[in-house]
Amino acid sequence: MSKIAKRSAKAASPKMEPCETVCETVCETVCETVCEPVDSAALESTPTASKKEVFDASFWPGRRLTLSSFNGRKLIHIREYVLLGNKEYPTKKGVCFTPGRLGVLRGKIDLIDAMLMLNANPILKTGEPTYREHLGAGIYASISEEYQGVSLRRYWVPEGQHTIAPTKNGIYLPEKQWTALKLKLDELLATHPGLIDAVECINTHGGNQMETFECHECTPFGWLSDRID
Repeated sequence: MSKIAKRSAKAASPKMEPCETVCETVCETVCETVCEPVDSAALESTPTASKKEVFDASFWPGRRLTLSSFNGRKLIHIREYVLLGNKEYPTKKGVCFTPGRLGVLRGKIDLIDAMLMLNANPILKTGEPTYREHLGAGIYASISEEYQGVSLRRYWVPEGQHTIAPTKNGIYLPEKQWTALKLKLDELLATHPGLIDAVECINTHGGNQMETFECHECTPFGWLSDRID
């Protein structure tokens, strides 16, 4: 193939935007979402045999909760969609949960709601970050006094630092969207009750602290500080 032909083929191919952080391998984390381009032509040609949507519900305009089976693994996505033509396509703005991670989030809903109530009271504001809780791998749920809502986001450790920091890989849900999501989560569990019995990774180590410490899902950043800065 000539150089001109190669350049033409490259220009014609759809552009794949990389994730904000490098996706871990399947052996390191049970689930990571495949980066999908926001390109209608590319999405139309993407094979679907290995990915099957078994639950797909909009909880807010442009935002969806989905359960899919990908290569035999169940994945739950909370994701922003964009309209291209007459179809909606997923963007990189969102998070992916295993059933175990979803169980961790469900177990923290009451506390998150309580923190949102406190956050809404200006008398109780201290000027400090309000709340952050680990859900699994590098994913955290957090609340900031600056905004009244819940952030579900991947964190990382910047080079030369010893504390974790948020990436752009995630989704922010204002309080009304958070409430709407909870209703759809109830609907998801009602139609797929097997998710309720999912075992959280922390409960698979039999109390072995060293095994827990070495587990990427439970302790993704090892000895590094997880304090709220």
